[in-house]
Amino acid sequence: MQIRYLFFFILVPLIIFFGEYLIYMVFGHLGFFKNTYVRNIFITIGIIFPIMFLGVMVFGAKHFSTINSWIYTTGGVWLGLLAYLFITALIISLLILINTYLNLNIPLQTITILLIVCSIVTTVIGICNSSHPRLTKFEVKSPILAPLWKDKKIMFFSDVHLGETRQEKFMQKVVDIINKENPDIVFNLGDLIDGPSIPYAKVFAPLYKLNPPLGNYYVEGNHEGYSSEYALFKENIPTNINNVTDKKVYINGTQIIGMSYDMNKSNELLRKELELLKYNKTEPSIILLHDPKGIPFLAENGVSLVLSGHTHSGQFFPFTTIVKAMYGKYTHGVAYTDETASVTSSGVGTAISPVRIGTNSEIVILEIK
Repeated sequence: MQIRYLFFFILVPLIIFFGEYLIYMVFGHLGFFKNTYVRNIFITIGIIFPIMFLGVMVFGAKHFSTINSWIYTTGGVWLGLLAYLFITALIISLLILINTYLNLNIPLQTITILLIVCSIVTTVIGICNSSHPRLTKFEVKSPILAPLWKDKKIMFFSDVHLGETRQEKFMQKVVDIINKENPDIVFNLGDLIDGPSIPYAKVFAPLYKLNPPLGNYYVEGNHEGYSSEYALFKENIPTNINNVTDKKVYINGTQIIGMSYDMNKSNELLRKELELLKYNKTEPSIILLHDPKGIPFLAENGVSLVLSGHTHSGQFFPFTTIVKAMYGKYTHGVAYTDETASVTSSGVGTAISPVRIGTNSEIVILEIK
């Protein structure tokens, strides 16, 4: 938790202000801030938005309000746009150097204006994309699970991040999409909440309408642990949702195991957790694991199928490239490690910025063959 606070309240502001400074210097070099009014607006937004964004994060930890939500969401949009304006500034910086040393007379102002427009349009598209969940179908080959699950419709979702930006309307949208498919079982792979205080009963209400024949099974992610109202959150989880974090249940002849999130969880801790939960490697198993980084170890222990989320597939470029480098084949979709199949979802919600570019807000339909 201390590392997270260090990141958000020291490193993030430094990164944001550095990015804004580079944008200011590059755009200023091209004369975009000759107008004092325009320059002052940019400087004011550049200072106020990051401070307000971090401020509402602190205030929102235990206090929910519509105004707080609006400020947080606006700040998140600004951060998404800022990422693309920063990329624009890097590109223009390179073109300035080329112009200086090769004297090519590149029309820098025209290119800059086009890139700024592209940044704004891309951000708007990303917001629209993140607000419209879609169904993704994956097929998994598992000889041990197929006899039990080949005629069953499995659906799962992750990373709803109910909080300042996503609330009951978004949750209702997710539930409606799932119910329309009439699944036999539903798994929720964590980060149901984002962390700030929310009216839990109201926001969770749509989940009461989610009642597949074989039930709902939920495992907590890292953002549940960020909540300063964790006990209150757990009290308000709908009664039809089975929280299997650190538990094992048998469904349809299969061990369903929910493993808790720990950023520093080693293979030894995973081994001890499997022992405590009385995992039996000779029986069919589905493990719900928020963060897919533990999949290789679980494969060594003969797990049949691992379902994960957490990565968001990077959510939007350029972070898509960074996350892909971190998680490799476990970033998104189906992967096989020895005899173990795994599926990672890009998530249905968003964290920090409500933008998705190069990734989808998805709910997964899983077919086992």
